Amino acid sequence: MRIIGRVGGVLAVMLAAGVASGDVAALVSRLLEAHGWGAPAREAVLDDAAARVAARLADRPEAPAPEAPDAHVRFVLQALAVGDAEVRPFTLRHAAPADFEARLPALLTRLDRRFPPTHFGVATAVRHGAYTTTIVTIHRGVTLDEPLPVTAAPGDLVRVAGALRRGYFAPRVLYEPPGRPVSELDATAEDRRVHAALSFDAGPGAYGIELLADSRHGPVVLLNHRVWVGTAPPALPTVRIAPPPAEGTPPDRGLFELVNQERLRSGARPLEWDPRLAQVAAAYAGTLRRLSTLAHHSSDEGTLASRLRLAGLRFERLAENLAEADGPAAALDAFRASPGHKRNVVDPGLTHVGVGVAGRYFVVAFATWPKPPAVTPTRPPRRPSPRRRRRRRHRRPPACERR
Repeated sequence: MRIIGRVGGVLAVMLAAGVASGDVAALVSRLLEAHGWGAPAREAVLDDAAARVAARLADRPEAPAPEAPDAHVRFVLQALAVGDAEVRPFTLRHAAPADFEARLPALLTRLDRRFPPTHFGVATAVRHGAYTTTIVTIHRGVTLDEPLPVTAAPGDLVRVAGALRRGYFAPRVLYEPPGRPVSELDATAEDRRVHAALSFDAGPGAYGIELLADSRHGPVVLLNHRVWVGTAPPALPTVRIAPPPAEGTPPDRGLFELVNQERLRSGARPLEWDPRLAQVAAAYAGTLRRLSTLAHHSSDEGTLASRLRLAGLRFERLAENLAEADGPAAALDAFRASPGHKRNVVDPGLTHVGVGVAGRYFVVAFATWPKPPAVTPTRPPRRPSPRRRRRRRHRRPPACERR
């Protein structure tokens, strides 16, 4: 599947279409503001990404699904050095701008109020009289001083520095060198600044860099970026093939099986299914679907720790992965692409898991239960030997009894 081979052709088509693309961008800006999303800034690099995606989807005979394909959009953004984690793409095939204007408000309701769009890009491709318009919206939680590189040489240093958006705090950087476990670095600086330095010292390969921060909605991934060191980045998206779950397997059990396959590949022991964790995870998956969001904290149910305590469960360790995906395999791919989520999947210190699914929302709750207190075996009282019993019988009475 070629990603960027037809970009030039699409730009030529857009120019031939006159000012239709500019009209659509103005329309998007106006509708975003009218629906309470403020005034996100239009960004040229996001226009470029939208043009590449619209080019590919315009050649399909069937109309694309409005949110398809999310993985393709992320691949294009990665190639353009855009690592923002909160991305919402929309694609519509329409016959005229008026048709687009009528259908767009329904799509805007799918945006997440917790992570409102701060930037957007839009492009329209025309094929055989039909318009295919792609909108790419992002929520930028951290503004970097310099964009992270896509490629680097072994031994290079990279600096992750920038400013956090208001509402985020306690930033940290997760760093995944090839062939090594994920490490975590404190990236806190003064005045909501972020600063961390990394070295590409593990040889050639793909290095994962992820920036997380806390918020009132729980921990949030703000940046997820991959740097190709000593090797060229892939020209096509990487497709990972895993043995599919058995036919008829429910999606929660299907993801459970895929997670354990991933653990076995990393050398970790399989997790045990826990129905109590599964019940908590299923209830929270329903909450996420109702709120149309991915957040580790809910105002009604709190965090995973509070949800487990409410269920009367005591734990020694816990972790939680969330995904909005088309199925178990897509959810696992999302976990693999994130150093923090992958760390939870392969963590050898976690022993039990429960999975909840509600529509496209997947919740994976990991836990390690406290070990029962060690019980010291009690020894029965020793019976005196026959010789000692005879001595007690013939023992002289005390002096007070002999008087």
